[in-house]
This record gives sequence, structure tokens and C-alpha cells, in this order.
Amino acid sequence: MTEAKRRAILFAALAGVVAWSLWLGLGERDEALVDRNEVAEPAARAPTRVAASRPPATAAYQTRSLEAEPRLGPSHANLFPEQTWYVPPPPPPYVPPPPPQAPALPFAYMGEWQEAGQTTYYLTRGTQPVSVRTGQVLDGVWRLESATGRVLNFTYLPLNQTRSLRTGD
Repeated sequence: MTEAKRRAILFAALAGVVAWSLWLGLGERDEALVDRNEVAEPAARAPTRVAASRPPATAAYQTRSLEAEPRLGPSHANLFPEQTWYVPPPPPPYVPPPPPQAPALPFAYMGEWQEAGQTTYYLTRGTQPVSVRTGQVLDGVWRLESATGRVLNFTYLPLNQTRSLRTGD
């Protein structure tokens, strides 16, 4: 027998063994699936063409497969689940929001004018000049309450909070 002929026979035998193993493996797996489904749901499932062509499973096989399932069930579990030592920090304690505050004064001091016992204060809002006297309301939200020393005291009317504006040194 030549080397080429021997090699061809070995390859043919190997191909035959592989084909036979696949045929047996696939056939057994299909039978096990069909038999397991028949045991689990005998009345719920209508017989299929595959199940009709095979003889019904014996009681010994049904008992054996039902006993084997609990033993095989844990083998399908993940034996090495992902683990971590990280512990998330506790949520921060609830801190209520601070109460609303009056905005900063939109005015800058320019000067004052006294006439007949009344003082008029001249302010700027951005580039616009504004004149105001004690008790007068500006922009509908700021009221000049009093002028003590070198400080003008305004009240923010929506929140009834006071803000002060220095008039100079």
C-alpha cells in the first residue's frame, strides 16, 4: 500500500467518523428536546410531525429525565459571577434650598441736591440717570426708605428685604 493510498483511506475514515458523530449528536439532542417538551407539556402542545414520527417516550425515560433536571439545573448557573468590593456612598443629606434673596442694587450713586429741606439723590442705572427722593418707588420694585449718614437704604418690595447703597467716603 502506497503512502498516498493510505492517506486517502485515513481521511475517508476520519470524515466518516465525524459525519457519524454529528448525526448521532444532533439526533440525540433533538430527541431529548422533543421528549422533554412532551413530558413538560403533554396536553398543551399539539403533536408535531417530528413527535408523531417517533414512538412515545417510555415512563422510565420520563422519570429519569425529571430526576436528572434538578441535578443539572445548578450546572447552568454562573459559578464565577462578577463581584466587586465597591460600596456606593450614601446619598447626601437633604438640604432645603435657601430662601429667595433680593437681587443686588442696579443703581450707582452720582450725587445729591438739597432744596427747600428736601434732598434729591441722583443715581445711575447702567447709563441712564435716575433721580429719587425718600419714599419714592423706582422700577416698581425698589423703594428708597431712608438716607442715614452716607448710606441710602432701599427696600426690595416683592420680598420686603433691604439693600444699602453707599454714597461716598
